[in-house]
Amino acid sequence: MHYIKKTGQFDSSNGTHKIHYYVYTPVQEPRAVLQLSHGMCEYLERYEPFASFLTRNGVLLCGSDHLGHGKSAGSLENLGYFAEKDGWKCLVEDQYRLTQTIKAHYAGLPYFLFGHSMGSFIARAYLTKYASQLDGALICGTSGGEKLGGLGIALTGRIMRSKGPFYRSAKLQDLAFGQYNKRYEDAKTDFDWLTRDESIVHRYMHDPYCNFVFTASGFRDLFTLLKFVSRRRWAYAIPKDLPVLLLSGDMDPVGDYGRGVRKVYERLQKAGLDDVRLKLYPGARHEILNETNCKEVYADVLAWIENVL
Repeated sequence: MHYIKKTGQFDSSNGTHKIHYYVYTPVQEPRAVLQLSHGMCEYLERYEPFASFLTRNGVLLCGSDHLGHGKSAGSLENLGYFAEKDGWKCLVEDQYRLTQTIKAHYAGLPYFLFGHSMGSFIARAYLTKYASQLDGALICGTSGGEKLGGLGIALTGRIMRSKGPFYRSAKLQDLAFGQYNKRYEDAKTDFDWLTRDESIVHRYMHDPYCNFVFTASGFRDLFTLLKFVSRRRWAYAIPKDLPVLLLSGDMDPVGDYGRGVRKVYERLQKAGLDDVRLKLYPGARHEILNETNCKEVYADVLAWIENVL
């Protein structure tokens, strides 16, 4: 074990829930902090192998279970629900509250934000408002997102009007994920798009805190968040001197097999960021931190952080 694990909680910005957070501190004095914003239908403790690697190299990892996820959901019934109104904004504000909480104990350390999948959308929204808190940002498994955002918002609106905000819709689930396995000829499960590591897929399938369907309200917030960060002017709100690294598998359907990620990269370049980089991993799928080449990804993340330091 290369870390000391601590847990805590704070009040969510939605006014009703408690956010559960985790801190993995190196045994030695940390030289930097990495705040991790996890993806949809998962939770922070899935990243403990990554935490072990980072802390072994002197980087503290912290993160929280988002609203509607993990221990922050409060119960299985609340999985995939954020708030009565503007839940997507609450996700962003809760990440800022976590930043404030951690900085109160580790003031002065270089601070980085890592966002994966839905967590990358949250991180990208965070950058438009709170980038001054950061020394760099890593955007992992993200999406170009233009079509899905608008279409998804329209469909969730209709479903919520007829079925209510807590309804779990097979139609919305299919819109979001129905085509994700289409390029894998050897797909054995509905979740093969996550990673080539079959043991990870198996654990995900049998974990009730992963294998669940968002509420209609949760999907509305997801699609609204995606639309917000897919606007052409999104990149222009990010400070030009903030280092940004984009990471993705080139067989990740969320990033349109590299094309959507490249769009995000090009938008940041066009907006004039001084240091924006892109790394696509051949053959890798969505969860590159859980991929068969995860050690390569870990090393690249650490090398980038050290370069910024």
